[in-house]
Amino acid sequence: MEALTIKTKILFIGGYLGAGKTTLALHLAKALNKSGKSVAVVMNDQGNVLVDTQFMENAGVDVREVIGACFCTKFDEFVKNARSLVNMKRPDIIIAEPIGTSTSLMSSVIAPMKSHYSNEFQVLPLFVVVDGRRANDELAQSEELGLGDRKLIPIHQMHEAEFLVISKMDLLTSDESRAIKQQVSKEVPDAEIFEFSALDDRNLSLLLEIINSDRETQKKVLAVDQRLFSMEKAAMGWYSIACKITTNGKKVDSYDLLMGAMKDISRRFRPEDIAHIKVLLSSPTIGVKISLVEDSIQVDGVKGGRYLIGDGEFVLNSRVRSMPEPLKTLIEEALEVAFANAGLTVMERKVACFTPKPDVPKFLL
Repeated sequence: MEALTIKTKILFIGGYLGAGKTTLALHLAKALNKSGKSVAVVMNDQGNVLVDTQFMENAGVDVREVIGACFCTKFDEFVKNARSLVNMKRPDIIIAEPIGTSTSLMSSVIAPMKSHYSNEFQVLPLFVVVDGRRANDELAQSEELGLGDRKLIPIHQMHEAEFLVISKMDLLTSDESRAIKQQVSKEVPDAEIFEFSALDDRNLSLLLEIINSDRETQKKVLAVDQRLFSMEKAAMGWYSIACKITTNGKKVDSYDLLMGAMKDISRRFRPEDIAHIKVLLSSPTIGVKISLVEDSIQVDGVKGGRYLIGDGEFVLNSRVRSMPEPLKTLIEEALEVAFANAGLTVMERKVACFTPKPDVPKFLL
């Protein structure tokens, strides 16, 4: 009698920069762990030091990362990470979060996973997170805008979704929520839509039911010319900095430090140019993550106390519509002011600033 092979479930959570993918992934992971399921996460982004990886680690989640390019370009590395998690941690579920500018997730990652590794992994239906505050603006863009000005990526990601999770709904009125759901449903009639808020975990139980079911991805792959998105991706520079800092024995309010830096950074760019900036300040006793999307700043997570005394680590990742050099200059000027005002000394710095290279998927439709 042939032995029954137990597959590891794998859930991809797509969505645009700053939509709330990491927040949803963390809430799902915590709830699944609480129910007795073991969970691991694979993060993905352009830089070599990722805020979200450290944020997940601080929350006690088993995490791997694929850096420097999207899952589609580094497909073999993604599979290697997933297999490593299975061999070492044996999780019931792996949550995979791709780069926020991914435009070939279904065709170049999910379909190949289902086709080539169906004996190892059960690929769940694709979740795509949409920022409830930005959804209407993204869908209502003028057709007269050029390809370099319109945000085509978020709309394409919506169309790939099997389940659309509209996030940050606590920030909207009931009338606004209803209008957004109607508009999104009209745009993507074949996707199931759920509201979500990290404050009250609304509909989290329904999302967990999907994950715990036997459902697998079924949506047909969309045939799309990926060149449509090239100008949009090329317009956004990447800047990241990771540094060791010390308070020189003083007591520094981590919240005031990060909020002050983010407010200064936000004043240096047009709101519509800020796709996503996230920062994490951590030490053995604290962990604070704050995000900036357009002109909206929010606290994503706080662990431990509010005050930093002694040594800590500061990490910032950003995607902004800007050439690399001015992006680097403007953010570093703001950080220099913030660090000086707090009386911090920077001991080590690791900086990366560039325009990400075009995707080169291993599997093409």
